[in-house]
Amino acid sequence: MDKVSLTYFVDFVLKSGTPKLTGVREYKERKDELSTDFYRPIREAIVEMHRSGLPVSTLHEITRAQDDEKRQKHYPLVIAGYRSFLADGAMNFFEPPRAGLSLGALEIDVNPELGLVIQGKRHLIKLYFRSEPLTPRRTAVILALLSRGLCEGHPEYVPAVLDVRNGKLHTYANTSSRIDILLRGEAASFAAMYGSV
Repeated sequence: MDKVSLTYFVDFVLKSGTPKLTGVREYKERKDELSTDFYRPIREAIVEMHRSGLPVSTLHEITRAQDDEKRQKHYPLVIAGYRSFLADGAMNFFEPPRAGLSLGALEIDVNPELGLVIQGKRHLIKLYFRSEPLTPRRTAVILALLSRGLCEGHPEYVPAVLDVRNGKLHTYANTSSRIDILLRGEAASFAAMYGSV
């Protein structure tokens, strides 16, 4: 089995009942389609803006370049939220590491999009773009995966998830071993379903 994306695994963890099985079947049958996502152009533009030291106004060019009406509607909201986040102060970009996190038979692709030094600390940031609210449960699972995958043994990193539309950065605080048990159980469940569908 290939590495499962962090976002896809988080979606699986937060589902309950038969939607889990449906999700695994869809993942197995349409892996290529699942890798093309609605927010990819704006996500890549944000990363490139930081990497190349471009002004935030370049993000509006991405919106203008979209033919899709839904993107033309949603991207300006994303940009407004991201501008709000940037207004919090100076941030210096660094290339974030990425890794595979093994949870039993499953390997999760832990891939924060941004590395930003904020108030002297190196934050590894996963960007959340969806219009559905970023729930505390989703935040906790994302932060736990980032922490386990990239930050253990590296105290210089702070795992974080950015609710882009609202310009709100969430950082890791939970050190409970209970979330490790949850993640391993969900990974075993995903692998078992993947082998059976």
